Amino acid sequence: MKLCIEIIIALMLSYTIFAYIRTKIFLKKVSKQYKKQYKTNNKKIVIAIPVLREQKCICDTVKYFKEIAQDIPIILITTQKEINENKNKQKTTQDIINEKILGKYENVYCINFPGTKGYMADQINYMLEHLEEILNSKVDLKNTYLALYNADSRPNEKTFEEIKEKIEKGNKVIQQYSYCMKNYEKLSYILKGFAIYQSNFELKTGLINSYFDSRLLYTHVVGHGLIIELETLKKLGNFNTTFWCEDVYLGLQLKFNNIKITPILSLENIETPDNLKKLIKQNSVWFKTTSQFLKIYKDIQKRGQAHDKISGRIGTFNEFRCAINWLFFPIMLLVLVIGAILTKEYNLLLVILISYCIYISINTISTIKIINVLDNKRYNVDIKTIISVLLATSISNIGPIYSIVVNKKEKYKTER
Repeated sequence: MKLCIEIIIALMLSYTIFAYIRTKIFLKKVSKQYKKQYKTNNKKIVIAIPVLREQKCICDTVKYFKEIAQDIPIILITTQKEINENKNKQKTTQDIINEKILGKYENVYCINFPGTKGYMADQINYMLEHLEEILNSKVDLKNTYLALYNADSRPNEKTFEEIKEKIEKGNKVIQQYSYCMKNYEKLSYILKGFAIYQSNFELKTGLINSYFDSRLLYTHVVGHGLIIELETLKKLGNFNTTFWCEDVYLGLQLKFNNIKITPILSLENIETPDNLKKLIKQNSVWFKTTSQFLKIYKDIQKRGQAHDKISGRIGTFNEFRCAINWLFFPIMLLVLVIGAILTKEYNLLLVILISYCIYISINTISTIKIINVLDNKRYNVDIKTIISVLLATSISNIGPIYSIVVNKKEKYKTER
């Protein structure tokens, strides 16, 4: 038992040092690149925002996107599901869009998905099928990119300048990654820890891994902040509607087709759920699809899209590793502590706790540093902040456990 504990401690500290050094290298490399001016290009971008019960935020969101995206078309995708579920006859998102948005802005369109079931992917696919009707013009799939965002998205004001530069270089899939601190000051103590915990995951495994572009690293795309060439998306069969999280499925498709995920350095600041119950349900949805990595692997093969099997298998293994780490890291930590206590290895117990504190402290400091540099923020890290992340990480598997125990059949939509 003692040897096992010592090995795990050594691995944790080694990974902490590796992550710290890699973050330093990343920040050094991007510091000059991030300050440059980006060129424009002739390729078109279409912004799509699927909405469901977004009455509170949709007006502010459209206003914000019009300010930073200028003349880029914005398509709002409503769904008949919202109307059917509106038992109290309150104003729907459709009502708000018709009354306060469509007559106010140019280049803003709306299409209603007629289905009373289905999820975001169904709405987007329906919009893609009717894109030429919506824009009232021919669409060149090879020269048109879809930029997908949520109804509460607030990408950095430089976002579309940088997207255009990446498109100009011929990248087919571009991803804007997020940190989760838009409502940070309003969150409870433990949820502030979760906000940094989730931000660390997005920036470490999303932004930095994609930036260094190794086929061995775990990389992923996210539904909001995803920019993809329409011809590439069509070849992949548009968005998958079988699994809850279409972005997890797409991430493995990209691996199987050896399509690179190109990150942009402009970040998006998103909200963390404002109570623990919402966060648990949100995380359970994400884990549900992540844990179905083998089903996704078989489904992609069945569809005849497994062109680069080596990269695909590496991607599938990394998805498996992600699910295992998410579910078992807090359990492993608890087992180590209990094991040291039962064997009366109190010195080892102290080493475990110190190692865990170092691991969390370095990750927290690195995450906040990246946010401050790339998004020009001034977040501070103090002992109170680190303790909140320590606590959040120690129970970070409550969403996965909820997913396994409850095994919901309907996808939960995060409330705003």
